[in-house]
Amino acid sequence: MKQFYLLILAIMGMAALASGHVLYAEYPQDISADSEVDVWITYGHCHGEKMVPDLSVAEVVSPDGNVKELDLDEYKDGLTATVEIGEPGCYILDFHMEPYFFDPKWYGISGDKELTLNYGRGLMVAESGDNYGWSSGEELEIVPLADPYGLEAGDEFQAEVFWNGEPIDGYYNAVMAKTPSDLLTIQHAVECEVEGDSEDGEISFELTRPGLWVITFFADTVEESGTWTATSDNPEGHYTQGDELEYDAIAPTAYLTFWSG
Repeated sequence: MKQFYLLILAIMGMAALASGHVLYAEYPQDISADSEVDVWITYGHCHGEKMVPDLSVAEVVSPDGNVKELDLDEYKDGLTATVEIGEPGCYILDFHMEPYFFDPKWYGISGDKELTLNYGRGLMVAESGDNYGWSSGEELEIVPLADPYGLEAGDEFQAEVFWNGEPIDGYYNAVMAKTPSDLLTIQHAVECEVEGDSEDGEISFELTRPGLWVITFFADTVEESGTWTATSDNPEGHYTQGDELEYDAIAPTAYLTFWSG
């Protein structure tokens, strides 16, 4: 399974696994109620290569269920925003990249035309983990099974992954984006800490050290066809904005950012 992901992602030239890119958010480890917190979202690479993510969704879900759109500004190969923290609880960053259409025939390879989807989330814990298990029930999402408040190195992290509310198989890895001693500056993700196959969307691994963790989950291809209207021009000229593109399957990937002490 891993070799399949490496091949497809390497060909596409936008691989989190093959090239080290991950869609993630940076924010302080210690967050207080009734405060304002700066966040930085990027599509980052462990060797310094990076890009500003083209987001179709960027919002924060507060503990009371209120959803607020983020006001984003471009900053140093990423996007910044300020999140208003009110009551204690887990504020969930929810950000999606614009879809990407991929046809293997572009590279002389046979296979399905796929619509690639990338979904990012971040758990911003403010004095409590209330709301950590929030789920939209839509598309691909990594949902923690345990309260992230007070997570420490040595603890077991567990989560489930769902596609439209149903468990889905896949492959996952986890990297350390930064350590607790780092300031809120641009720090790109380092080498993989853990990886493995997942049945029914189950993720479980030991937090080996403190820091800002990023999980990447490559879901199995969803055999679902449809038509997608291109939202921008393809950089390689394969399609232009407004083109109606028919795909045979969906290739979704989800990312989850969280801190451990």
